[in-house]
Amino acid sequence: MRWRLYAEEGLAGREASLWLLESTLTVEHAGEPLSAYEVRYDAADGSGKLLGVGKPTLFRTPFAARQMRLFGLTEGLGEDGWLKALRLEDYAPRRSGRPEMLQQVLFAYTDAL
Repeated sequence: MRWRLYAEEGLAGREASLWLLESTLTVEHAGEPLSAYEVRYDAADGSGKLLGVGKPTLFRTPFAARQMRLFGLTEGLGEDGWLKALRLEDYAPRRSGRPEMLQQVLFAYTDAL
C-alpha cells in the first residue's frame, strides 16, 4: 500500500492489525486501538488502494515508550505537529536483465594468435 502510519512508538517493529470501516482506518495491537485515520481509497476497481490519509486520532494506550518524550507529538513542528501519515514513492519498474544490444568484437580471432 506504500504508506507509513504512526500508531505507538512503544510498539516499533511489532505486528499490528488494520481495520478499514467505510472511511476510517484503525490501527490496533493486542485488541487495543492505537490510532485512527480518515482515508480515501479506490473502491471502484476492488483493489482498495489508498488514495489519501489524513486527520489522525491518537488514542491513549497502556504501551508506553521506554524513554520520556522531549516534547509532545501534537505541538510544535508546524501547524499539524508531527507527520503521522507518510506516502512513500511507488516502486520503480524493473529493468530487463537482458542487454539491449550485443557488444562488438574487440579483436579479430586471427589477431589473438
